[in-house]
Amino acid sequence: MLLLLIIIPCPATASPVTIYPDTLDLPQQRLEIAKAMRPARQSVGLAFSGGGANGMAQIGVLKALEEENIPIDFITGTSIGAIIGGLYSAGYSAAELERIAEDLPWNDLLSFNDEGARGNTFIEQQKIRDRATIAIRFSNFKLVVPRSLSAAQNLTRTLDLLCMNAPYHPQQTFDDLPIAFRAVTTDLVSAKRVTLDKGSLSEAMRASSTVPVLFQPVEMGEWKLADGGLVANLAVDELERAGIAYKIAIDTRGSMYTLADDIDIPWKAADQAMTILIELQYPRQLEKADVVITPDVRGNTALDFSDIPGLIEAGYRSGKALAGNIREGIVMPLRHTTPLKSYRTTLTVSGLPTTHAPDFYEAGAIIRNSSSAEEALKKLLETGLFTSVHAVADREKGTLQFLAETTPFFEDVIVNGPENGPEKPAIDSCFAAISGRWYTNSEGSQALENLLRIYRSLGLSLVEIEKIAISDKTLSITMSDGKPGDILITQNRNITRPTPIRRELRIDTSKVLKLDNVERSIDNLFATGAFNRVSIGIAESEPEESEQRLRIRLDEKPGNVLRLGLRYDETYKAQALFDLRNENLNGTADSFGGWAKISEKNNRLNLEYYMPRIGSTNLTFMTKLFYDHLVSDLRTVPFSTQVFKHYKDSYDRYSFQQYGWTSAFGTRMGRNGQLLLDLTLQNAQSFTDENQGLYPEDNNDMALVAVEFTLDNRDDSLLPTSGRYSHLQYRLAPSLFNKKTFRAFSGEHEENISFDRETSAQLSIHLGLSDEQTPLTEQFFIGGAGSPYSRRFIGLKERDLSGNNMLLLGANIRYSPDFAIIFPSSFEIYYNVGQVWDEQFSLGEMIHGIGAGLTWKTPIGPARFTAAKAFTFESKETDSEKHGLSFAESVFYFSLGHEF
Repeated sequence: MLLLLIIIPCPATASPVTIYPDTLDLPQQRLEIAKAMRPARQSVGLAFSGGGANGMAQIGVLKALEEENIPIDFITGTSIGAIIGGLYSAGYSAAELERIAEDLPWNDLLSFNDEGARGNTFIEQQKIRDRATIAIRFSNFKLVVPRSLSAAQNLTRTLDLLCMNAPYHPQQTFDDLPIAFRAVTTDLVSAKRVTLDKGSLSEAMRASSTVPVLFQPVEMGEWKLADGGLVANLAVDELERAGIAYKIAIDTRGSMYTLADDIDIPWKAADQAMTILIELQYPRQLEKADVVITPDVRGNTALDFSDIPGLIEAGYRSGKALAGNIREGIVMPLRHTTPLKSYRTTLTVSGLPTTHAPDFYEAGAIIRNSSSAEEALKKLLETGLFTSVHAVADREKGTLQFLAETTPFFEDVIVNGPENGPEKPAIDSCFAAISGRWYTNSEGSQALENLLRIYRSLGLSLVEIEKIAISDKTLSITMSDGKPGDILITQNRNITRPTPIRRELRIDTSKVLKLDNVERSIDNLFATGAFNRVSIGIAESEPEESEQRLRIRLDEKPGNVLRLGLRYDETYKAQALFDLRNENLNGTADSFGGWAKISEKNNRLNLEYYMPRIGSTNLTFMTKLFYDHLVSDLRTVPFSTQVFKHYKDSYDRYSFQQYGWTSAFGTRMGRNGQLLLDLTLQNAQSFTDENQGLYPEDNNDMALVAVEFTLDNRDDSLLPTSGRYSHLQYRLAPSLFNKKTFRAFSGEHEENISFDRETSAQLSIHLGLSDEQTPLTEQFFIGGAGSPYSRRFIGLKERDLSGNNMLLLGANIRYSPDFAIIFPSSFEIYYNVGQVWDEQFSLGEMIHGIGAGLTWKTPIGPARFTAAKAFTFESKETDSEKHGLSFAESVFYFSLGHEF
């Protein structure tokens, strides 16, 4: 018997199908109140080009893309494009970049002045630097040829501080930033492209923007990195290499110089050479871009930063014009479609109180107007109002249920952070727009970033958001302590010892890091004179590390330096300066050496040892051996109200000679002040030249004790526009050590007032008092345009008046236009009034002086020309006669070079 078994399958019950939207696979690095799905689209990358000042147009492009809500996932930048792209990737908004660009002093940042701000240096260092024209460095008695015109310290410092205070910091790589970033550089050793994707963000941006010859390359291991424009000024292929689907090229290279006369300085020649190289690279790179944005910079050159708002506006217009094309280009077609026409649809929303149910109408409208479930899910995600969405389709029942999770609801905010953080009203202001309501994911991220910005505005650079939680309608945010975990110091020559470095740091790892302490540390270290460049940034961390470490990179100078100076003026004629010293003696930052001045009428020789700081204290010490010989004409007829009418000017020639030893010990009072106790042992002589023979007038061996206070925070010693100078000194030659005793007090104060960028004024007062026993060498001298031997009095000749007592008041106004008359120029008007006397001061004997002058800043030092005239108020013999003015002969001053 054959048994046939036939199995007939029964129809199975169809199970519900879950439908998920297409989402973006790129990781989200921006802060979120809650993790959220992001709708699928093409990944978007920007390639920023170099172009110097023209790169400001890139900020305008970013501003337009922000307004059009076009997302950016990846930025690669070269030169100025690396700076703008790096800062934007670190969380600065386009509006913030616009303010930064307009506020930064670009001419100063790109200048070749490597001495740093004068006000940041010690007083003795100011004196040394003020008098020299050039400095030549030596190492082991070999000349150290500078690798560039500048170490770019000003730019380094600015980028360090901007990156330190950015909302986001890279941890392991630049992919950790909200927008992944790459900086394109050139290795000068191998002539190959080096793309930086980790390390110090500031250092990467600076390396990419370092123009060879003009600025010192950035050393990273075996690499010597410089401007990426040498190999890829517009690196669209970096977007391709990173797998970015939609590539946007922003070309701001600008125009070349078209006239030979335009290329009149070395950095313009370097700029032109870079532009020629760039032109050869562009066709291949532009072919790789989906969209090319070329702002109309209207022939603006790379070095012209005069119209930053106009350049930004040009970029903004170009970005707006192409925003629609970009939006269409990044759309991705749906991979699957589930038609809605055969289903009954419902919507379930979780995460909001029932009182907000009317807010769901917008989501319902999206579903009703969609043709497929996938389209509806995509549009729901695009609203940004939901953290997750999906749908469940039941074909048997003919239902399709949409399920959506809203952004977390909260009504109050609590922030747990370090002391000295923002007050509660400031915190609440960050979340006022989203608390108690339905908000988008981007609004939530913006609120968190605004909180970080408040911490950054307080200078709390390392405070980060560690934890976010919502419970009982309260958003709780835990901030990090903002303390640096450690400080890593790297030196390229290992010359300087740890003590001189550590004593200049204002960073305490046991306390919350503040930006102004980082800034002061940079300035203090650079002001020691031991370093070409000082950089402080956040060190690359390991994945398991929770604390942020700081890295200090020190590019050290060779300690031995020869400074040279040349000068010519109407009084002392040609003069030469030779200053040879070691400014980092045995790695201590102490200075030892000597300097000599050689001229027809004045010769000086000093051998000096100077300790800016003793150990880690604020105490200071200096000692020197000195020799000074001066030939000077002194007036033989007392200067009075009658001298202009009744006497012809008559002078005798004197020789002054001083030599000896002096030491000073005291304390620093801030960076620019000091209080010292001086001890001097010297021989002082003065001779008069009669009938070709020298006859002693005064020959004194002296032991002097002095107390002096000095403050000097002027921005320039010759043409200051801000700051003040004060010097008070009391000198005593006690009878215990001197045959001829005397006492003398001198005080002077100079106040500089800046009205605007072009106009400034200066007010000054000089007072000197001494007794009748004061030797001629120690008396007060006034007259001339100002020198180490005579207080400035416009209208009188050098050392025209001398006496035991002195009072001098002065004022001048300076106008320094933006345009140059051959060289940068300043026009000045002077007025001063004063007198010297021995026994009795007379107001009627006051002498007045007026003058006008022009100063040029030349490569070898300032050139000054001044015309002046002195006058007095003449009193008539009878009351019925009017008072008049009596004028002296006109006096002309001319000098070329620094004073020394």
